[in-house]
Amino acid sequence: MADWRLEGDIRIGLLANRRDTRNREQIENTHARARLRVRLIGDVGSNWQLRARVAGSYASDQDRFDAYLRRYRPSGTGVVPGDTTLDELHLVYQSDDWQLRVGRFVTGFTLPIVPGKSLDRNDASNFGIGWTDGLHWQGKLTSSWRAHLISQVNSPRGTGNTIRGPIDFSASSSRASLFAAVEATDHPGPFIMRMLGLTWMPASLAVDGIDQPERDDYLTITAKSAAAWPLGDNGLRLVAAGEIGQALNRPQRQAVGLSGDSSVGGSAWQASLNLMDIRPGHHLGAVYGRAQGGWLISNDYRNNDELAELRYQWRPNRDLSVEIRYRWRVELELPAGQEHTRRDQDVYARLTYRF
Repeated sequence: MADWRLEGDIRIGLLANRRDTRNREQIENTHARARLRVRLIGDVGSNWQLRARVAGSYASDQDRFDAYLRRYRPSGTGVVPGDTTLDELHLVYQSDDWQLRVGRFVTGFTLPIVPGKSLDRNDASNFGIGWTDGLHWQGKLTSSWRAHLISQVNSPRGTGNTIRGPIDFSASSSRASLFAAVEATDHPGPFIMRMLGLTWMPASLAVDGIDQPERDDYLTITAKSAAAWPLGDNGLRLVAAGEIGQALNRPQRQAVGLSGDSSVGGSAWQASLNLMDIRPGHHLGAVYGRAQGGWLISNDYRNNDELAELRYQWRPNRDLSVEIRYRWRVELELPAGQEHTRRDQDVYARLTYRF
């Protein structure tokens, strides 16, 4: 007989946003947000588990409620406040040296920093909901390295994690995509993370724009690294981390709303400094990053954008965290036909409790 148990998390917060639009209007908004996720876990056989989770994202200014089970999100970058869905429904097999997940699950390969960001796979951040449909195998390669292989199934109407135009899956050969990575499980000296990743989305890049027939593969590579050093004897640590990425195939500039007749740049990077355990459980981190117009798969970085963020986190115990964030974002290049770049500033205070 299966052994079933419940767990989950609830996140609530207050957010304030200000946008200077491309025509220099100012738009300000303050609202409350919440996300609730409840997971059911069952041990259904030797080394096997079944996991299912209901997730909902809500806001004080939402004007709708919707519950659904689909293979795609309402947009390429997220769900709409008021949406409730299943973000997990999968089987897990666990052995001593490898693990396999099959079905719907959530993936996230972020830097071990207070702001916790990634250039590629980070299905669900902040108050968002995201998922991967497919299979995820991870296994031991050597005593120091582990591999990840994620085969993802896509719908013609989208997918469960972040894609930005002009990526689409209208071509029949784009129904499956692949993520492969190797990460170190032990490290020399001060390193606490080393990882290389590759994303391959066949026939998914609309090089000349969504309305044009030509499609190319979208292929990216990323490298992540982090290191930590003690500062004194009271537990204070400095963590420095960084990530670089390159899209090998990129769309034309007009396909992402920029002037010119060449392909758009496809590089992205982020760098972060963090003070961990300033006092026990109190952390402070800053991150700065840039993503050119051809970097189309980050949940945390918009393409053609630069970002700076400062975040404070207090974790009194393993189940509770309180965070305060200030973030600034601006477009890197002026969109075609515009006189000004768009600028965004936002601040939030949020609480997360795991049960």
